[in-house]
Amino acid sequence: MNDTREDKILKEFGKRLQKLRKEKKLSVRKFSYVADLSVSYVQKLEAGESNPSYTTLLKLGEALEVGLSEFMIKK
Repeated sequence: MNDTREDKILKEFGKRLQKLRKEKKLSVRKFSYVADLSVSYVQKLEAGESNPSYTTLLKLGEALEVGLSEFMIKK
């Protein structure tokens, strides 16, 4: 199965999100609590299986204490 461009972007975002979370030494459970999101949703985001809304991106950034630019894929 070939991943679409969107699939690749979501997977890259998920890797970036997980890296930032681990740099802050937050478990998925603690991070979910701080971001006011469900554990299962955060797991789906990190797996690249869900496309976050703008509001969700703001919650993630606030919980990680980073700006939205930190989620952008750098080439």
